Amino acid sequence: MAIDSQCNILFSPVTLTLHETEIVLSDYIVDVSQIIDISAHSAIEIWHNVKKHVVSLEIIDNQALPLVSILTITCKNNLQYDIVLLKSKKIVHTIRFTGYARNVQIAGDFNSWNPQGFDFIYKEGAWNFELEIEPGNYAYQLIVDGVWANDPSNSEVLENGYGGYNSLLRVPFSKGNDIFIDTQKVLTDNIVIHVDGALSDYLVLWQNTVINEQFTFQHLEKLLITIPQYAKDIARSYLRVYCFNHNSVSNDICIPLQYGQVVSSYKELNRNDKEAQVIYFVLVDRFYNGNTKNNKPIKDPAIHPKQNFHGGDICGITKKIKEGYFTKLGVNTIWVSPLVKNPDKACEKHGVKSAGYHGYWPVDSGAVDSRFGTSEDLKELVNTAHSHNINIILDYVANHVHQDNPIIIQHPDWCTPLLLPDGSKNIGRWEDQRFTTWFEEFLPTLDYDKPEVVETMTDIAVTWMKKYNLDGFRHDATKHISTVFWRTLTKKLKQEIVIPQSKRLYQIGETFGGREMLQTYINSGIHDGQFSFNLYYETRSAFLYQDVHFEKLATCLTQELLCFGNHHMLGNISGNHDMPRFISYAGEDLWMNQNAEHEGWQRHIVVKNPVGYKKLLMLHAFNCSIPGIPVIYYGDELGMPGGGDPDNRRPMKFFGLTEHEQKTLCTTQLLVNLRTHNLSLLYGTFRFIRVDKHVMIYKRKYFEEFVYVIFNKSNTKQAIWFDDFECSVSALYSLMGNTSVIKKTNISIELESLSFDILCSHDTLKEVIKPSSDYYIA
Repeated sequence: MAIDSQCNILFSPVTLTLHETEIVLSDYIVDVSQIIDISAHSAIEIWHNVKKHVVSLEIIDNQALPLVSILTITCKNNLQYDIVLLKSKKIVHTIRFTGYARNVQIAGDFNSWNPQGFDFIYKEGAWNFELEIEPGNYAYQLIVDGVWANDPSNSEVLENGYGGYNSLLRVPFSKGNDIFIDTQKVLTDNIVIHVDGALSDYLVLWQNTVINEQFTFQHLEKLLITIPQYAKDIARSYLRVYCFNHNSVSNDICIPLQYGQVVSSYKELNRNDKEAQVIYFVLVDRFYNGNTKNNKPIKDPAIHPKQNFHGGDICGITKKIKEGYFTKLGVNTIWVSPLVKNPDKACEKHGVKSAGYHGYWPVDSGAVDSRFGTSEDLKELVNTAHSHNINIILDYVANHVHQDNPIIIQHPDWCTPLLLPDGSKNIGRWEDQRFTTWFEEFLPTLDYDKPEVVETMTDIAVTWMKKYNLDGFRHDATKHISTVFWRTLTKKLKQEIVIPQSKRLYQIGETFGGREMLQTYINSGIHDGQFSFNLYYETRSAFLYQDVHFEKLATCLTQELLCFGNHHMLGNISGNHDMPRFISYAGEDLWMNQNAEHEGWQRHIVVKNPVGYKKLLMLHAFNCSIPGIPVIYYGDELGMPGGGDPDNRRPMKFFGLTEHEQKTLCTTQLLVNLRTHNLSLLYGTFRFIRVDKHVMIYKRKYFEEFVYVIFNKSNTKQAIWFDDFECSVSALYSLMGNTSVIKKTNISIELESLSFDILCSHDTLKEVIKPSSDYYIA
């Protein structure tokens, strides 16, 4: 088999629409001129626009098309690539409104909260709209004669993340024959896959090539896979497995290989294994002051100290790496807030003057701000991080620039219009003017309909990556920038870094919206992942409130896995710099019905009730044990409180930790290190075992290694039991020191109120770095 330079790039699957699906070929094949043929299942008609490098797929026989199929791209030099095609799970669901109205529209997670084109039709005495939608739960509102409100005929609501609620739409899942597969054992060059459910077909890929012909069924419950010999020529490659029948598709499996052998220990992983990341977000100015000589707060009495530079810098991060703070925490990737040059004067936002201490107001998109350090400081940071097996990903701001940026001074036509045709200002129009809206009047939004703007800003990004040997980007305001920009940037990164250096960069974007919106920006040609705000809001609600059933969180997570796959790389956040700290709510000094930003200005928010630390640790345990990439906002590892912006950006606390903060930090260290030392938490299958109102149990499994993750969010101690007919061990190892009892297939454990435990099949805990009281000492 021919092995090419793109072999280290895994192609993302394509979910087909109910109608016509467009695929941009350069998302997968960097040099599209090499393509000589494209084929698919006979139930799909292919339209290839050679000039635009796009193929359109139209389903012409829906009944004949299997739930999983492939698109095969044949290139010169005997190279062939297969892209997995997943049949749409969408159904038609009718929404009705019976009240009096002249016009009714709907907006929600399913249409990125943009009601345009979603107009109801009046018939049979009611307003009706037929939604093409996948099964699951969705937040929505009706717009009746221009007024946004919850659906009066629907009593179910969902927290909106801002202290209010939206209507909850439940589209039931189909009752087809579910299939679940997991890795069972390794037999030299063979892998045994266990199949639970009625299987009619399967698909196995090595990298981006289907190799089904290599395999045979042993019997209905097992699938035997032979690892291809040519896998031995590549340091890291992957096997991916899908099983399906006429009604349902199994969970997907991803198995990492090291020179053709199944990875069997975390010690075989390295910085290039981006699926194994735990990300720590550093807001540079508020983290640690490593060089007092570059302290230059803006001298303006109108700027409150909370809104000015505090002195945190690049050298401070480097110092903490050398001291071992991140290694002891278990973090292997640091996301650094923007380091670009920001204004030397105050800017007024909502009537309050502020400095650009956060880095998001670029006056020079290609230069390091001297208040954060120098180019040499950044190079030292990256080199130091790499020597400690830590990646550095940089926050890149592409949506806008500051009005004093030479880019916009020299090219005033490179920004979108501030004034709309009706004379109103195009500021904060997040949905109806999504690609043109300005964030502030002093922050012109760049017009990416102009090719010269795309070229300039992507070139600047590539220069940052190459000059400083960075490992990826966090992208600001992703959904407000056209996919043309993202595709251009990712293609350049592939051509100049990924392919020639065999380096796996990680790109993650900030996108507020439903799953369909996120899907727009996740594929091989755009980003690896987006931050999962939808899951965060459900996680926050579940662990904050006793009356919120775990079923809502379980349903949300299930939807994510169905939509993005069991091995997605979405960011599962503990919080971020734009929202109040979780522990401020959990510690009962801040409430959802309060204005968090106002409260942060008016008083010093603290953790009033220490029960908040228990709730925070449950959130950390959840993020560290589910599929996706855990993302820790600085200070959340110990429970720093804070209201809205800027109170949620307090200086990092390294000294004088309370007993509760010390315990929280040590437990977080244990959780993160277990995550990075346990392959079942990195590449394992995921399956819910029990979901009650206050108890949730799920299992992660990677071959013979597995863990049970158990939560008790009730206010009382609980004797918890569950059955697992696949449990083949006589003892389990508890992360939190609890005693579990195994009687055949029945497992029982007692958990204190508001607590969790992780039971491991193997004593991997002895390999986890043990937290100690000196970890938080600077």
